[in-house]
Amino acid sequence: MNKSIKLGFVPASRDIFDQQLAVKMRELTLKSFAKCDIEAVVPDSTLTRNGLVQSLDEAEKCAKLMSDAKVDGVVIGAVNFGNEIPAALAAIQGAPDKPIFIFGCEEEGALSRREARRDAFCGLISIATALRHRGARFTFPGRANCFPDDEEFIRDLANFARVCRAVNGIKGCVYGQIGPRPAEFETCAFNEISLLRHFNIRVVPIPLTQVIRMAQQANSGKVDSIIDQYKEEVDISALTNEDLEKIARLEAAIDAIAKEHGLAGMAIQCWTSLQEDYGIVPCYTMSRLTSRGIPCACEVDIHGTLSMHLLMLISGSPAALVDWNNRHYRLRNVFSAWHCGVFPKEFSREKSKLGYHHLFAESKGETSGCYGALELIAQEGPVTLSRITETEDGRWLSLQVEGMIISAEGEPPGSHAWVEVSDLDALYACILRNFPHHVAMVKGHYGDALRDVAYFLGMESVEPILPLREAN
Repeated sequence: MNKSIKLGFVPASRDIFDQQLAVKMRELTLKSFAKCDIEAVVPDSTLTRNGLVQSLDEAEKCAKLMSDAKVDGVVIGAVNFGNEIPAALAAIQGAPDKPIFIFGCEEEGALSRREARRDAFCGLISIATALRHRGARFTFPGRANCFPDDEEFIRDLANFARVCRAVNGIKGCVYGQIGPRPAEFETCAFNEISLLRHFNIRVVPIPLTQVIRMAQQANSGKVDSIIDQYKEEVDISALTNEDLEKIARLEAAIDAIAKEHGLAGMAIQCWTSLQEDYGIVPCYTMSRLTSRGIPCACEVDIHGTLSMHLLMLISGSPAALVDWNNRHYRLRNVFSAWHCGVFPKEFSREKSKLGYHHLFAESKGETSGCYGALELIAQEGPVTLSRITETEDGRWLSLQVEGMIISAEGEPPGSHAWVEVSDLDALYACILRNFPHHVAMVKGHYGDALRDVAYFLGMESVEPILPLREAN
C-alpha cells in the first residue's frame, strides 16, 4: 500500500542559457522531491555538464541511469528553455511506458536586457510537442510555469508519485477469482482476456472446494493466533467458539492461497456456498485481508477488485467495496454506502462487532451459518469513490466522485456510511447510464490522482459532479 517511489529527474537545459540559473532550479526541485519522500534518480556533474541534460549524448547517459535504477516514473523540468529532443528521449528511453510529469520554471523577476532569463515555458511547450510526436503520455502541475519549491508544485509532485504507484502497481498484477459469480448477478460479469490485454492483469480461478478443504486442514496454531487477533480487534461476544474457529480457518486458507499465487487482490463468491457448505459468511475474513493490502471484492466482482486496488495504491490505505444504495429519507444529497459487513477496520468510528448476516438470516428464518459479518459504522470525513468498468463496446471507464461521510439518522445492519455529495441526482443518472451497483471507497480526497491514473492507463475519466468542497 505504501511502496516507496523512485522517480527519474531530467533537468532539461540549453547551454546558450545561463547555467547558474538552471542549476539553482535543479537543486530546488531535488529539495521538493525530498519533501515528498521521493527518491530522485538524476545525473550529477560527474555524468553530465552541471548535472543537466542538454545534448543527445547526455540524454543517453541519463536514460541509462534511470533504466538501471528501474524508476517508477519521470519528471522533466525545463530549468531554462530546455532542449526538447534530449529531454524527451531521456524520459522515454529511461522509463518506457512509465508516467511522465513536466514543468517549466518561472523567471526570477522583471525581464530586462541586462539580466539572464530562462524562457522555460516556451521550451516546455517544445518538450511537450516532442513527447506527443513520440506517443508518450504526460501530465503537468496545475501551474505548469512555476518555481519548484512552490507549495502547489510540491502538492502536485506528491500527487504524481501516487499516480506512479497506482499505474505501476496495477500493470501485470494477479487477481484471484474464488468461485464463480452468483448466478443471479450478471452485473459482476467480466472479460478476463480484456483485462489481460489492457492492463496485463491475470486472473487465477480458484474453486471454493479447494478453499473449504484448505480451511478444514488449516494449522491449529495458526488458527489460534488469528482468533487472538480477533479478540483484540473486534467485539466477538455474539459468536460461538465454533463460528470463530471456522472464520479463522477460512482466513488462514485464503491467506495461504494469496501467498501461493502472489495475489494482489481477489474477488470471492461470498454467497451462498460458503454459508451452506461451510457454515459462515466470509465478510470479516475479507475485511481483514483488505486491511492487510489484499483488496477483497464481494460477489466475484473482479472489476470491483481493480477499483479497490487502484484507490488503495493511490491513497496508501485500504478501500471498501460498497453498494450504491438509497438516498437518505430526509437529506437530498446523502446516500447510503453500504455492504453486508465487509468494510476494513480503518473506516470504523469505534470498536466494531462481529455479528450475523441479517439478510441471510431473515431469508433462512435462523442465524445458523450466517455469522461472520462486521457491524461497522464509518468515521466521518472526506472520501473518494471510484468504479472501473468495461463498456459493451470495449471502452474502459473510470468514475471519480469526492464526498464526505457524515453523521445522519439511520443505522442499517452491516458495514455502513452516510455519504454526502454535491448532486446525488446527477450522480445516480450517471451510474444508471454507465456503471454497475458496486463502487470502491477510500478515506480522503484523491480525485486529481484518479484522473491522471485513468489517463495513463488508457481509460475514459467520468466525473459527473463537482467535488463537494467546490460545490459548497
